[in-house]
Amino acid sequence: MHSRGADRRKAFLGTSRIALGLPAERRAGEDRRRNGFISHLQLFSTIPYEAVEAVLAACVAHDVPAGAILLEPGQRNDSIHLLVSGRLRIHLDRADSADYIAIEEGGCFGELSIIDGRPVSAYVVADVASRVLAIHETLFWERLIPQPGVARNLLNVLSERMRLNRDMILERMKDKLALEHLQKELSIASNIQVSMLPPGSRLFPDHAAVQAYAIMEPAKNVGGDFYDAFFAAPNRLFVAVGDVSGKGVPAALFMARTITQLRMEAVRRRSPSAVLEAVNRALCEGNDEGMFVTLFCAVLDTESGQLSFANAGHNPPLFVGLDGRPEFLKLKKGLVAGIMDNARYPVDSRQLNPGETILLYTDGVTEAMNMASDFYSEERLLATVRRATRREPRSLVDEVRADIGTFVLDAPQADDITMLAVRYCLKAQAPADSDGADSP
Repeated sequence: MHSRGADRRKAFLGTSRIALGLPAERRAGEDRRRNGFISHLQLFSTIPYEAVEAVLAACVAHDVPAGAILLEPGQRNDSIHLLVSGRLRIHLDRADSADYIAIEEGGCFGELSIIDGRPVSAYVVADVASRVLAIHETLFWERLIPQPGVARNLLNVLSERMRLNRDMILERMKDKLALEHLQKELSIASNIQVSMLPPGSRLFPDHAAVQAYAIMEPAKNVGGDFYDAFFAAPNRLFVAVGDVSGKGVPAALFMARTITQLRMEAVRRRSPSAVLEAVNRALCEGNDEGMFVTLFCAVLDTESGQLSFANAGHNPPLFVGLDGRPEFLKLKKGLVAGIMDNARYPVDSRQLNPGETILLYTDGVTEAMNMASDFYSEERLLATVRRATRREPRSLVDEVRADIGTFVLDAPQADDITMLAVRYCLKAQAPADSDGADSP
């Protein structure tokens, strides 16, 4: 790396570093808006102060002079940076080129590095004297991304930046560099979308009651498929899979909205029916574009093995019994979510025995097409699961995915492919004294 860039970075790092602590007035209750700038940051504009203040207090703010280079190509970066005040420029080729993308007050930069772990690919220069807050990647992933709304806000920031700057980039550059930059932005959105989902290969390693494994492979950089799996209560595992109408950024944004609502309602309500009805009402609000989502959700009582579920127009999951024979769950009818706010979603149930599995998936599995435009089909899915040599969740999902690859060969992926397999492991126990009623 050339010395000029190193000197500039040294000058930048040598500027004043002021820890963002909680002021005495804040603690004393005399001035609760001392950290009011938080609401101006796009990442936290919809997040309650108390959800992020403690994390931001552990971060460091830098005052940088006009012309300072904050990041440059090849540099390692381990933080996402928030522009508290001032204005920045992103240059793709030279730090002083005439073509650049502006970052205004409240924006962010450096997110790509902490997503893909690669060196910086562009220059970030202070257009005027600015103040920047650095959030280390560990704090960001462990403390901020789990906050409802943060990942969605980051996706919105990236989407807005693409929309505002796409025409300018194509007009000014009109060459491979501009197209590659747009592709990078879409790649960022894709990584943000994936980061919103629980890690499919590391689901519940400390829970002896269940085994689980999931994959989500978008057909484009961003898509509308998703899965979710988490313990809404100590012995209550909530699982869901969904498919948003459309493709690209609009589908990804609607997906973010759906999964956020699902997580909130699953904690508040016991019945999958009540969860779906609340999520549907929320998605109908302000849905002027008429988007919708097919959605299956279920709750597994890990003490009794009782599986209760409800469906909003989604594909029926596969149930794999102890004899290895798969069958599709019989689902009660339910309208896709996001269309009618008074839709009802009846609940159903099934008893799981230790060693039995359910496989949730989207239509990107059964409707995967080969070069002859034939569908993979539900029949082939059944046959693949029936002849699976191993039935642990990971092996089951991997065998189905491998067979899809064999079927489609060189045909382009037409739709997102998502699967979530959950295996019940504990012996059923006698339920405690209870009337068994679900809360609304």
